[in-house]
Amino acid sequence: MPTEPFNRRIEVLVAVVDSPDETSLAAQLLEGRGWSVRPRLPRDDAADASPLGPGRVGLLVEVRLHGARFGAVQAAVSEIENLARRHQAGMWVVDAFLIEHDLAHDHRSVFHAHHRLREASAPSGTRSPRAWFAALRTSLGVISTVRILKLTGRPSIDALEQCLQRGTLTGRPYDPQDRQLRVPMGMEGRDPDAPPPTPVSTWRVAGPVLAGMGAAVTCGIAAAAADGLLVLMPLLVACALVWPVGREITDGREEQSLAVTMVWGAAAVAPMPLAGLALTLFMPGPPAQVARVTAYAVGGVGICALILYGLGYALVHSWFSRNANWAVPALVPALALSLPWFGGLLHTMYLKNGFGIPSGTIQVSVYSSYGASLKPIGIAMVLAVVVLAIAGWARHYHARVHSRGMVGIGVPLMSLFVIGISLTAGLLGAETAANRARTAAASGETPAAYYGVQGSLVCVKPVSKDIPVFNGPLASTRPLLTFGTSGDRVWLWDPRRDEALSVRLEDVVVTEAGASACG
Repeated sequence: MPTEPFNRRIEVLVAVVDSPDETSLAAQLLEGRGWSVRPRLPRDDAADASPLGPGRVGLLVEVRLHGARFGAVQAAVSEIENLARRHQAGMWVVDAFLIEHDLAHDHRSVFHAHHRLREASAPSGTRSPRAWFAALRTSLGVISTVRILKLTGRPSIDALEQCLQRGTLTGRPYDPQDRQLRVPMGMEGRDPDAPPPTPVSTWRVAGPVLAGMGAAVTCGIAAAAADGLLVLMPLLVACALVWPVGREITDGREEQSLAVTMVWGAAAVAPMPLAGLALTLFMPGPPAQVARVTAYAVGGVGICALILYGLGYALVHSWFSRNANWAVPALVPALALSLPWFGGLLHTMYLKNGFGIPSGTIQVSVYSSYGASLKPIGIAMVLAVVVLAIAGWARHYHARVHSRGMVGIGVPLMSLFVIGISLTAGLLGAETAANRARTAAASGETPAAYYGVQGSLVCVKPVSKDIPVFNGPLASTRPLLTFGTSGDRVWLWDPRRDEALSVRLEDVVVTEAGASACG
């Protein structure tokens, strides 16, 4: 039975064929998903059972899902209907309701009980500095709490102490002479007769606040770019943003004064123009370039946040999270072995396909192999993570319930596709680097290095007239390209013939090619 945590509860009324076998089958299928099932109790009026149809009994199922509120009810209905179709069970969904409680707003009064300080209860005129400090510590709440009570409304402390003394709540003893009740600052409950406040969405607050803070950063950049009295214009605009931003922050709070609103707004807005001003003064380039770079940085951070959230939605409460204790250690050696292998493949593509020189004849360090493979494999992993993040967002909004087969097949195929495209692009990049090196060598220039493979133009003169040359003849009057020696031989590439050749080191004299032709 699944034991994954859930954050959505949907109560579904399911009509089942009035047969012991069908009822038992439906209950087993539903309970096998980890959902609670109980029979629907009939009511007194006969018309209440009419929506179920003749020969039907009702089951109340509590479907538990993990994800967003959006699409949760449709996902619950689709889960039950798909379950019925797969097992040919005679059950149909009649009603589905999302169960929600306002847990974001706690309107109870919080009472803290702590040991009463004897000296602090003495008359104020006879208090010692120690007693005064103890009283200040009590008022600030810097004390050891021994009991916490949370009760609806705003009950009187005296009445609550009498209730505790009688042991009405839990029966535990309570001595008002030894314990003292207090309500910490800001923990007063809501009046039961007052209407409940409307819940405020997080995005409803975060959107305008972030927009105002972004506008304040723009004001700071504009102030740095302005001259004379025009500097005051963006600063005044930033000051005008204090009230709307503060109002959005304190909108969900009860009866906030203008001073509190302005303080919250100033705390959120004031650092932003300073940040924009500092960016403009300390970053190189004109203010327009600073603004463009800042916009790109903010957009990049936003995209990274979306990808990270999507990756979390895809991996949390999944097969990977349940088996990460052995899956992650298994991936580390696989990645450590695949990086140098693919780096060697890139070096082979560069030398063999570009110049006809066997890659085994050139000594390349393992660090160069890692470096050559990091870029294409890194791009492949990033693209695979993006695909996985998109699947995670689809899972969060219950899209995979409606297209389970397409998601189950499409996500692995798309991941393999982007990985294959990235690795193929890496191989093509090696071939492109080889073509650039060939062009540079043909024009008499030393080609750029390619991840530890450095070519150089040399002049080769035979020590005797007849020497063995692999794939000869040996041109001694023009520069040849070499990537180093291999044992007792040296491999060369002739730009004019566009062919590779090899000679023994003892048969030739190799010197660095100068500005003039060899010979």
